[in-house]
Amino acid sequence: MKKLENFCQTYYRRFYIQLIANENVTLDAWTGAIIRNNLLYAAEQIKIQKTNLSLREQIDTFPLEKVHPLYKELKDGFPKGYVLTDFSHFNMDEPTVSIRKDEVFSFSLILIGRFYEYRFYFFEAIRVMCERGIGKPLTPFRLLEITENPASAVTLSDFMQQETKEEQSEITISFHTPVILYRLKEKKNTQLSYQDKGNRFPSLYQLVRTAFSRLQKIYALYINPTDYSPSLFEETALDTFLEKAGLPLLQSANIQHISLQNTKKKGMKNEMPLSGYLGEQKYTGYFQQYLPLLKFMEELGVGNETVYGMGRYEVEEEKRK
Repeated sequence: MKKLENFCQTYYRRFYIQLIANENVTLDAWTGAIIRNNLLYAAEQIKIQKTNLSLREQIDTFPLEKVHPLYKELKDGFPKGYVLTDFSHFNMDEPTVSIRKDEVFSFSLILIGRFYEYRFYFFEAIRVMCERGIGKPLTPFRLLEITENPASAVTLSDFMQQETKEEQSEITISFHTPVILYRLKEKKNTQLSYQDKGNRFPSLYQLVRTAFSRLQKIYALYINPTDYSPSLFEETALDTFLEKAGLPLLQSANIQHISLQNTKKKGMKNEMPLSGYLGEQKYTGYFQQYLPLLKFMEELGVGNETVYGMGRYEVEEEKRK
């Protein structure tokens, strides 16, 4: 628990967005990828007053100095300060989704840490996205409402409890959108990695490891970029935190690996696949040390492509009698 206390200031704020389709429209790929791409296109047109950068440029601005312990790891690619999630229309089984004329389409926009300062620029980008249109055929939407829900920041400290005697319990981990805890890439080195040896199974240990690593990064990028304390970011900090993560016993697993239709990237003939695991796992053991982290990260997601709304999960605990 003490390792988590170092990051207890980490927070995010969530906005619920409602749009209305002007005509019948089809989304021909994963909903999160379509909304993200259209929002970024609109963000290129939104200028931020203080910096004279576009919102898109601000999103892609790397905030860490060279002296930061995570600089080398993140300088060529880093988690962005926003997440799109909770889409009202998506389909895991079919490659397309239909939205009817005058039907409400909704999603959530999560802004992490200091990215809350840019909320009005994001709102303007959403308005521009609606006016330009979404889907096929390109169809304008009407912006119905933007509300903050909950009305205050969600912080890691909200989930921290006073240390009490640990009790054995059972937890159910439900993967709501595809969760992938490793990167798919061609390897020149044929030596088996830890993930390869585990058949890339999304275990509790890997979930906790990925969640803590993501917490470290968003704290550095969007909460306190000037905190250079090596003890917060070195590998030993992660290893120490994970000491007991492999002890709980897997009781059951009902998961499946699925692939979703992605949007094509500029200059590429084929789209990059979006894939991951859906389903449930149950574990028994002692989880007090890890539950605050896992509960906090539910909305933010873990693993690959979280900005698209991938990696969403839920943890439920039941005390054993």
